[in-house]
Amino acid sequence: MTRVVALVVTHNSMRWIDETLASITAQDRMPDSIVVVDDASTDGTREWVRELLGERVTIVPSTAASEDRTTRIAHNFRQGVQACEPGDIVVLGDHDDIWHPDRVSHQASLLEELPDVAMVASDGRLVDEAGNPQGGTLRTTFPVRAGFNELSEAERMSVVLRRSVATGGASAVRRTAFADVYIPDGWLHDRWWSLVAAAREQLLLDDALVIDYRVSAGQEVGLDTGLQEHAKLARLIAGASGVRTSMSKMDDIRQRLVPFATEATKPELTGTRLLRNLM
Repeated sequence: MTRVVALVVTHNSMRWIDETLASITAQDRMPDSIVVVDDASTDGTREWVRELLGERVTIVPSTAASEDRTTRIAHNFRQGVQACEPGDIVVLGDHDDIWHPDRVSHQASLLEELPDVAMVASDGRLVDEAGNPQGGTLRTTFPVRAGFNELSEAERMSVVLRRSVATGGASAVRRTAFADVYIPDGWLHDRWWSLVAAAREQLLLDDALVIDYRVSAGQEVGLDTGLQEHAKLARLIAGASGVRTSMSKMDDIRQRLVPFATEATKPELTGTRLLRNLM
C-alpha cells in the first residue's frame, strides 16, 4: 500500500497554521503521516502544532545554516523529504496555504497510476491574506506552453529551463526520487526539482486546482518576516526569472543537472542549446 506523507515547513507560523493544518486533516484521503520542519520559530509554533496534532505529527528542527532565504527554504524542504521515510509520496505544503479537500487523493492517484512520473506540479488559486480569491491562479500568473505534457522530451526540457513551471506548495513528489538530490545554493527546491524531473523525463504538469495560495504584503515566507519584496509572489517571480538572469547558474546545470539527463534531454543542457534556453 502506498504511504503518503504531508510535509509542511514552518517559521513563526501562528498566524496561519491553524487553517493550514485543518485543511490537511480534512482531506478525503488522509495522509498516512504529517511531517513539519520548523525553522527556529520563536512564537510557539512547534508547541502549538504538537498540541493540535499530537502523535499524528513528526516535528523536525531545521538544520539549515545558510543566511540566504532561498537556500534555507530549499534546505528545509529537502530535509523534510528525507524525514518522510518510509513514505512513498510526499505532498508539499507552505505554512499559510489551504489544501483543497481532494488534494491528497488527486495527486497520490496520479503518482500511483503513472509510475514513470516523479513530480506532479498542479495549480493553485491565488487568494489574499483573508482567503478571498484574487482572480487568478499560479498557472495564469506564470503561463505554461499549451499541451506541455504532449511535447517531446527535448521540448519539455527547453520549456522548464526557460521558465518556472512548478510551485512547491502545489506539488507532490516521490520521496526516493528527490531525498538524495543535492540542491545547489541559490535555487529554490521546486525550481531545481522540476529541472531534475524534466531532465529525467519524469515531470507531469497538472491543471487541477489543489490549493488556495495565499499572497499578502508583509507575510511570512517560511523563514523570515518580509516586506512585499520578500512576499511569496515576489519569491515566485525570482524563481521564474533567476535562471535567466544569473549566468553563474549555468555551472550548476552543467555540473549538477546534466548527470540526471537522458539521451533525449541532454542536448538541451549543453552547448549552444543551453545558452539559447537560458536567454
